[in-house]
Amino acid sequence: MLVLSFLSSLQKRGLITPEQSARLERATAQEGESLVRLINRLGYVDQQVLASELSRHFGIRPLEEGEWPNSSVLPDCISTRFMREHRVMPLRADGRSVTVAVSDPGDESVLNAIRVASERQVELRIATESQIVSRIERLQEGASGPGQHNGAGGPAVASGDDEESLKDLALDAPVIDLVNRLFREASAARATDLHIEPARGRVVVRRRVDGMLQEAAVLPADFGRAAVSRIKILTQLNIAERRLPQDGRARVKAGDREYDIRVATMPTIHGESIAIRFLSATNQVPDIAKLGLVPRDIKLLKEQSSHAHGLIVVTGPTGSGKTTTLAAVLDFLNDPARKLLTIEDPVEYQVEGVNQIQIRPEIGLSFATTLRSLLRLDPDIIMVGEMRDSETAKIGVNAALTGHLVLTTLHTNSAAGAITRLLDLDIQAYLIASTLRCVVAQRLVRRLCTNCRAEYVAPPEIVAQLEPDAIDGPKGPLRLWKAVGCDHCSGTGYLGRAAIFELLIVDEALRKLIRPDVNADIIANAAKAAGMTTMIADGLLKCREGITTIEELGRVASED
Repeated sequence: MLVLSFLSSLQKRGLITPEQSARLERATAQEGESLVRLINRLGYVDQQVLASELSRHFGIRPLEEGEWPNSSVLPDCISTRFMREHRVMPLRADGRSVTVAVSDPGDESVLNAIRVASERQVELRIATESQIVSRIERLQEGASGPGQHNGAGGPAVASGDDEESLKDLALDAPVIDLVNRLFREASAARATDLHIEPARGRVVVRRRVDGMLQEAAVLPADFGRAAVSRIKILTQLNIAERRLPQDGRARVKAGDREYDIRVATMPTIHGESIAIRFLSATNQVPDIAKLGLVPRDIKLLKEQSSHAHGLIVVTGPTGSGKTTTLAAVLDFLNDPARKLLTIEDPVEYQVEGVNQIQIRPEIGLSFATTLRSLLRLDPDIIMVGEMRDSETAKIGVNAALTGHLVLTTLHTNSAAGAITRLLDLDIQAYLIASTLRCVVAQRLVRRLCTNCRAEYVAPPEIVAQLEPDAIDGPKGPLRLWKAVGCDHCSGTGYLGRAAIFELLIVDEALRKLIRPDVNADIIANAAKAAGMTTMIADGLLKCREGITTIEELGRVASED
């Protein structure tokens, strides 16, 4: 009756279909398997959702984080093997009762066994299978010490039996459910990256939100290895190879959104570490006017982009939004009368009407080889995702010299640094002076949560540290904003990110300064004298507007 009652409840709440309910009912009757274990094995309901439904249906309080024990409870009565097999764990005991975490409160045979073995009444708390297994492994780690490694101190390639075991575990419903849940939670948290990192006896899951890493979960070692194997299967990597780095990609659905994921694995002393980058398959290209540039710079960038030929460079560290800026410029230039081609790795924004090419170095389709062939396709505008080497840079600059508008990115700390970087790539100074039109340098700062931010007057010591040209504006006290934290922003005080910019225009005066031995500081000073808004000044403007904080600006722009 309990089985039928709970199945009916799940069906009424839209968590399972009538067909799934009928299959579960038949299977529990014929195979004798616990209903909850069967649901988890088949992956019909997310473990956390299932735990909430069990708590509601049976009127049993869900387990709180602080209730997990630090050492084994009643180890002489209830073995680790029994706990692991039946997904149960004693939490505390006194002379009359024992409190037990269970994933299936309806399994009377297990509960009776605990009563008989402990000679106590049993009080229940609801937890998921994954949570219970994870805590059992942690207690085992404390009891038996660190796990064994191969003689070299590193991970080994899997044996045939181990490989099959890993593959079976990776295809098991609880592991599939775990990976799907990690992806869904990462999507809900607006994470750009997910890191699964092995440690001694456990696996730590962290996700990057608004540029900052935060711990999301701790998994038992076997579950963590199985999750890594599951992701390697999804991205068609070799699950048996744990000694060498691997790269893969796949398209997945997390919640109601689709993502292209890029996966990189790396062997460590405790096992394979894996990093997953989430690229939304439905990213909307932003309007150039909404990037965050000051009005003067928006006008100048549009003017420079409207020329028929030349080189436009966007610079900044990895993950600073350079591709977003280029996509916005491409969208602004998109016109049926012109042919636009891009070479990217990966293609992050799909722009209607633009021919976009994903490079594949493993088959020889690199930036340089693709760019060389691209020039025979009669393009008007070319976007090169990154000038990584001298060959690509030389072909791109030559294309800009021969009547094409070329957009690209470089890794430099400032706009002026792009010129010295091009010189380092063996581009002649006179070619840079002839082709380079402008350089956009940018960084991303965390955006203040508008629900809880607070305004304050900046103390004199902060004002004294700022450059005079950075605080041009209304006279009087410098009013800034600070992060507070609320439920809306998960207590961080920040929600989302904004870009800070500087736009360097290469005018006639600046062209005369571009020589083989030029220093970036000379270029920067000349650009500031010509009216360039520096990144610090742009960032401080956003601090005054309540977009970000002075602390965040210092963290991001401190290396300049």
